Amino acid sequence: MTGESDAPRAACTLSVDRAELDGGPSVAADAGASEAGNPANGYPNGFTGTLALQNLESFDDSTVAEALSRVAHLISWGQALQVRLINRMEELFRDDFFDTSERDKPGIAFSLAASECAAILNVPQMTGERLLSEAGQLCGTHTATLSGLEDGRYSYQHAQVVLDQCQNVPSSKLPGFEADLLKAAEGQTRAQFSAKARRLREKKFPETVSKRHLTAFEQRMVTLDREEDGMSCLSAHLRAAEAQQIYTALSTAARGEQAGGDSRTSDQLRADILAQLLMGGLGSTRVRNTGGANRAAAAAEECGDGGNDAGPDEGIIPRAEIMVLINAETLFGADDQPAELHGYGPISAEAARRLARNAAGWTGLAQDPHTGEILGVGRRRKVPAGLRRWLRARDGTCRFPGCRVNTANSDIDHTIDWAKGGPTDHGNLEHLCRRHHRFKTLGYWKACQPTPGVMEWTSPTGRIYRTGPFLDLDLARPKPGRRHPASDAASGWGISWEQEDSRQNDPQGTGSREETAPPF
Repeated sequence: MTGESDAPRAACTLSVDRAELDGGPSVAADAGASEAGNPANGYPNGFTGTLALQNLESFDDSTVAEALSRVAHLISWGQALQVRLINRMEELFRDDFFDTSERDKPGIAFSLAASECAAILNVPQMTGERLLSEAGQLCGTHTATLSGLEDGRYSYQHAQVVLDQCQNVPSSKLPGFEADLLKAAEGQTRAQFSAKARRLREKKFPETVSKRHLTAFEQRMVTLDREEDGMSCLSAHLRAAEAQQIYTALSTAARGEQAGGDSRTSDQLRADILAQLLMGGLGSTRVRNTGGANRAAAAAEECGDGGNDAGPDEGIIPRAEIMVLINAETLFGADDQPAELHGYGPISAEAARRLARNAAGWTGLAQDPHTGEILGVGRRRKVPAGLRRWLRARDGTCRFPGCRVNTANSDIDHTIDWAKGGPTDHGNLEHLCRRHHRFKTLGYWKACQPTPGVMEWTSPTGRIYRTGPFLDLDLARPKPGRRHPASDAASGWGISWEQEDSRQNDPQGTGSREETAPPF
């Protein structure tokens, strides 16, 4: 790129169309032959031309294969440039946006640079942070890997394997080990290379195995991923031995059910038995005990040490709050409009009614019959319970661009600060996770709601992003002239939930955290 002092690197030979700055006709040129004799003095810093794939219909099989190989090279080259740009973004935030006297400068600069990159690339915050961390490593201690990526010798996924396998390797041995890995990467799929790289690391540095296990153990977690058609995927990241024991116990219980004549498949039985164990426990009367849960518990005891002294209530999971928004007409069977399961999305009317029958309590919400929005409460600072629940359903997640933190783990924030005259109504409230709440409170990112529920964000670099509500407000809009006699004239929705103790995670009874600038 013009003005850069980087050492020369291998050229990417591609056919290009040079776009003239004055709008004149473009002149086709070969990058390998013409770039050296035609310096891009008239072009701004950055890219100096455009690429085009032409006459694709005339390609035979060998031409397609050659072009596909060059495109793969181009993609790797582009990913290497993305790495350099992401790393440059972090440098700019670190050097230009903060005074050197600020103690938390490196952490905030990294987070802000990651959020800016994530918003530009339309990826979540955590993905942005991972890309920023990888870019720092590739532009720092792993420049050989970055050069190979730029030369098209392997993909970005291969480079990620190199970074992963180089963790905990002594710095004095790192260059040689990295060279061995890069030599093994060419011509391998990502999965093949990963297996080969792991064996190579464990053979050369056996002491890293226990260190890596401790690091991985600290990252154990349970995640919930929404899927289509009313289903979700619940995953647990556990010790290998524990995961194998659980799976074996479920499989043993499933085979026992099938031996007794159950027609469900092994996969279906494993899923049903797991759900029964977690939702009802062995002693619950709310879930029909088919015997599979008992068999799973017995199998787990055989696989484990058998030394647990379980109390009378152990194994019973307390009921937790779930929230369903359902139109009053749908609830009473007048129509079959979809309902909203908080944290998931639309579910069928039949599924919502089934949840409603088992609900431990209900909250009615006063709703604007024309907009479907919950009515505001003026200059009262505390957000009432009904409005809090509506906001949880409307927002679904933190309202920062790309953030997926659930509203259950987020704060309710006044878009225009309450102390500065901001009202407490749906058009001036939104959920923010702790990190992005702080970004807004400290003034790095600025936010407004041009229309209720639609957030407009301005980044530190001046770019503008919009985020819409999770809940489709058209779905929430009650139909005029159709009200069930049992529903209040201003209440088009109800919320059903089950809970053991609503104060368990909220000892002050406020129902939500609000208006704080939490630490990272």
